[in-house]
Amino acid sequence: MSQHPYEPRGHGGPPPPGAPPYAKVRPPRPPATPDLRLLLRLTVASFGVALLGSAVGFLAAPEQYTGLTAGPAFGTIVLVVSLLFGFGFTAGLYALVYFPLREQRQWGWILGIVFASMALLTTLANAVLVLAVPLGASPGLVTGALKAAVDVAWLVVAARPGVRAALR
Repeated sequence: MSQHPYEPRGHGGPPPPGAPPYAKVRPPRPPATPDLRLLLRLTVASFGVALLGSAVGFLAAPEQYTGLTAGPAFGTIVLVVSLLFGFGFTAGLYALVYFPLREQRQWGWILGIVFASMALLTTLANAVLVLAVPLGASPGLVTGALKAAVDVAWLVVAARPGVRAALR
């Protein structure tokens, strides 16, 4: 056994003086590319369009509650609570993509691709259903089209080699 208790040994041992225990040495991050910065801006834009779609849905929804026997106040309360819950849930999902991407984590990129694909398919399915109903066009079609355009742009930028080069 060595006379120096902090001397590195082959099987581990205590950390050297001044080093935090169990510290991992992380390799330096590659520089953020312009494509990654554009992807981050598109993530924020997609979040904004999703909130705009929620607001349009909220403004169009009171007509759905006119026939409630509990009264219009109950319908308004239900709408406000569901809007706040939806806002929190949506913000959480976008945070799961934005912050890991900002930290250049590859799993955030993968999760973003999954979420953008699911949102694009859901938006297209909703558009088909709204157009199939003979009641006419919904104001949500405009925000849905904008959301679909942003999601397609997000997927196109995410597929660029500059984004992959910035992720570790």
